Amino acid sequence: MNVMPVDMNVPPGCSASHNNHMLLSLKDKAIAVWLNWLVTVHRPRRIAAVQERRRRARANAVISAGYRHSLAVRADGSVACWGANYSNQAPPAGVEGDFVAVAAGGELSLALRADGSVACWGDNTFDQAPPAGVEGDFVAVAAGYIHSLALRADGSVACWGANGDGKAPPAGVEGDFVAVAAGTVHSLAVRADGSVACWGGNNHGQAPPAGVDGDFVAVAAGTQHSLAVRADGSVACWGWNYHGQAPPAGVEGDFVAVAAGNQHSLALRADGSAPPAGVEGDFVAVAAGYYHSLALRADGSVACWGWNGDGQAPTDASRLGELNGTRFMTEFVPVVLLLILLVVVVVIVVAVAAGYYHSLALRADGSVACWGWNGDGQAPTDASRLGELNGTRFMTEVRIL
Repeated sequence: MNVMPVDMNVPPGCSASHNNHMLLSLKDKAIAVWLNWLVTVHRPRRIAAVQERRRRARANAVISAGYRHSLAVRADGSVACWGANYSNQAPPAGVEGDFVAVAAGGELSLALRADGSVACWGDNTFDQAPPAGVEGDFVAVAAGYIHSLALRADGSVACWGANGDGKAPPAGVEGDFVAVAAGTVHSLAVRADGSVACWGGNNHGQAPPAGVDGDFVAVAAGTQHSLAVRADGSVACWGWNYHGQAPPAGVEGDFVAVAAGNQHSLALRADGSAPPAGVEGDFVAVAAGYYHSLALRADGSVACWGWNGDGQAPTDASRLGELNGTRFMTEFVPVVLLLILLVVVVVIVVAVAAGYYHSLALRADGSVACWGWNGDGQAPTDASRLGELNGTRFMTEVRIL
């Protein structure tokens, strides 16, 4: 079953922004900024260098791309879901609330309410839904492939779902956590003191090895590797490095954010630079899919590169008008190459999210563009539905908890 969003207008007072911040009063006054597979924490001394960049990055995870489904939070606090629904990834009847954030996992969906409660639906084969007794004033959620994480306001972490690799925090993993990230078979959490805790599958060294220290402010979990940004702007990477996921010699910079894909890594510098040679711009956010990458520029344009077998990194200039005119990439792009650069899509985008083989972009007007693999309707192409989708308005205002 394919599920499509319904029409909803933006209420007065909504402001266009990228990736809605939720600001927390933490012991060290850290400011937490949540993205779909990424949680970034900036301490006061880091704010000055990226203040303008973060001014544009005021949305919490209002859009999220999972394996074969997509989620978006509307201005009224409800959740829209489209794409594969064979595991009930779409919100079932009775799941209501004033939602402020979503996270799409493998075949599960998480949504955080303004009151701090969490709703979960979809595949529950491995108990991905919160079990009885898992309660708390939650402030962030993260979805792995078959497990879920939720961060409470008191700094504790709740974890549920498949635990074959110990993805749930083991005994002794404690701390005043300020950020969480869920990989395929492992979990990461940043403490207020800047240390990182990691648990779960460690067959490729996903857990921090001895000697990896630092005052960390951001983490990202890939399939089998981990990334962390220090307060000084340096990046630490550990885990599977068969494809060079760790920063090679010479890759330096004052980094402010990271994103981890299946077998690649992205890091955004404070000066706005990020991707490979030829992809230029004043970037404000990055997102990593399974084999492709997205980067959002300060002017609202989007760059995309990587695997394009399903059109998730469209490169055909003749298709751009179609994309701009219909708001969706409506045809397969027959290009199967790595590190192909995207001709800039000239629309004002305020947030990006990358799924396994599809991409999402939230525009300043509240509409959502989606392109890539559409076998399950994650990138809707039905022209009769474009009006409905174009008219949909999703939440873009700042929410403070």
